[in-house]
Amino acid sequence: MKYLNFIIFTILLGLYLVFSSQIKFSTNFLEIFLSQKSISLFERAKKLGLSDEILVAKKGFEQKDLDELKKIADELKKIPQITKVEVRKSIPDKLKQYMKNHYLLLSRFDNKALSDKEIKNRLKQIYDEQHNAFSFTPLNSYDPLELFSMEMGSSKRYTKLKNFGYVLRARTSIDTANASQARPLYKNLNNILEKHSDVIAIAPFFYLVENSAYIKSDAQTIMLISSVLLLLLYFFILKNHKLFLNTIFAIGSSVLSAILVTWLVYDSISILSLVFGISITTISIDYMFHYYFHRKFSAKKPLFEKKVFLGFLTTFGVFVIFGFIDVELFSQLAVFSAVSLSVAYALFSFTFVYLDITEPKKEKVVNSKSELNPLHVVIVSLSMLLYAYVNLEFDTNLKNLDYQNTKLIKLTKKFNNGLEKKSFQTVLLNGTTKENLLEQYESFLLKHPTALGIGNFVLSKKKCQKRVDELKEFDFKHIKNMISQYEKEIGFKDGTFKNAYRGTDKQKCNFNIIKEMEFKIIEDGGKFYTIALVDKNEVIKEGLHVEVVNLAKSLTNDTNKMKKTLSRYMAISLVFILSVLFILSGKEMLYPLMYLLFPLSCTLFAIALFGKINIMHLFALVILLAISIDYGIYMYKTNTVSETKKAIRYALLSTFAGFGVLIFSGTVALYSIGFVISIGISAIFLLLYASL
Repeated sequence: MKYLNFIIFTILLGLYLVFSSQIKFSTNFLEIFLSQKSISLFERAKKLGLSDEILVAKKGFEQKDLDELKKIADELKKIPQITKVEVRKSIPDKLKQYMKNHYLLLSRFDNKALSDKEIKNRLKQIYDEQHNAFSFTPLNSYDPLELFSMEMGSSKRYTKLKNFGYVLRARTSIDTANASQARPLYKNLNNILEKHSDVIAIAPFFYLVENSAYIKSDAQTIMLISSVLLLLLYFFILKNHKLFLNTIFAIGSSVLSAILVTWLVYDSISILSLVFGISITTISIDYMFHYYFHRKFSAKKPLFEKKVFLGFLTTFGVFVIFGFIDVELFSQLAVFSAVSLSVAYALFSFTFVYLDITEPKKEKVVNSKSELNPLHVVIVSLSMLLYAYVNLEFDTNLKNLDYQNTKLIKLTKKFNNGLEKKSFQTVLLNGTTKENLLEQYESFLLKHPTALGIGNFVLSKKKCQKRVDELKEFDFKHIKNMISQYEKEIGFKDGTFKNAYRGTDKQKCNFNIIKEMEFKIIEDGGKFYTIALVDKNEVIKEGLHVEVVNLAKSLTNDTNKMKKTLSRYMAISLVFILSVLFILSGKEMLYPLMYLLFPLSCTLFAIALFGKINIMHLFALVILLAISIDYGIYMYKTNTVSETKKAIRYALLSTFAGFGVLIFSGTVALYSIGFVISIGISAIFLLLYASL
């Protein structure tokens, strides 16, 4: 039994090492906040190619700048992950041939009946334009009356970034949402661009690679600093080598067990959960400090202290409640915390009693009741809560919780403004079959004629057959006869328009999607999807077959839903906590309640003074509730005020060292947790010293 704590740690460490290759840690920040609906929407959008474009701009508008951009393009083509590089705007040969083959079906058709006089006047106009123009005007001998027309896009030969220079576009075949795949491409791309001066580049996966690297480094630094501070703190507080080493083993066991259980429940563990896990272990030290300073480790039998158990049960209960939340990050943090606290409580209660730990020296202190009036504290707390309620604003932008990569944010803004990329919005269309999808697109096109997508290149069978019927019904034979009759009379050579409107009676609906179209159709979950680009000023009515792909809007919607969900779970947790307090103290509930209200009100007051409240602040408040209620339970009607306060002070220092360092994190999500816990812990210190 003497080595049971060490044996448990060894077993858990062995299990971790065995399965370490299968345990995945995720740094993809925003995905863990998004709802399943939003994740599905963006996954489909990614499959349709919305995140595989890379833009590279070379400063200057001279020929030498364009030549250097072409050199860069040639180098990029050598990167295996790059599938396409384009400097000059051009229509691929295969697409040109495709459009030529289906021109009569895809173009706009003016099927208004023409009189013989109108036909003659139009031919005369063409003749005059040919002979009087200052420059060469091409003659359309296939459609001289311009019955068919088609928009072929911008006539600009090169893409230009406003006030900067020429731009090339590249595409990649990799999964840009996968950091392990995106990182080598990012490295290869930068190795090339570093050789050229005055070159800038942007791609959606740049954020994933750079931010994930920063968050990982930041998390490792925070965990290292936190661990060192905690080790130093425990060493100098405990002054007992045996207790110190066994406490480290117990903490290690609680973290390892939490990692293993979380891995079994979730596909990957957020790096935020790991950082948070190191910090959450500092709460479990409360149990050890309480036992140690109350000289309980000499019992030689498993410990059951009612107040320690109630403290553990309340904190554990709050995290269990949050384990059912439908936001993966928060449920993952809750599971991690619940497992970690349970293991730590079990180890401190059932194994440390067999370690022959030397008791701390007994100090001669006269225990006295607190002179602090709980009612006064509650009134002050409610006043601060009222101020916070009136002045707090909620930050709905989840991106603000990520690492604020100012370099990439500025680059994105520069490209968006310079290329007017925000001049359109992306719409995701779906259908039960490919044919149904094309019909849905065509219905959408009636409401939004400027939309661009696969439906501009491929027609549904229904629409195609309608065009074929229109062509058959139109009297092309008469028109060709009139053209043949008037051409020589007007001045054209005989037979100039012999190919006019050839094939109008032989059109067939045999469309095939080619990769050169840029737009494509994918199948996902038994449905077919495609995207369309629509002017940003048009109002899109979303419905069963139409969704707007808007990250900012989705994040805002998901944040508001999370706020409501968190508020609901916080209310449930408060009811649970208050129930425990009522069972413990009955009518005297104000005393332990002030340990809950005062830190909560101080924190909300501070947030209201310095900024907006975000979703991580809210979750950190849950942690604060779970922490502070323990101290209210410990301090209520204690007969050992000195020992209890000493245990709480050291426990607070431990928690401060674990959570306080999060304030130095560059990741706003971690900083927000650190800010809340630091203010809350400071408030509890004030209560303790005010009651001396």
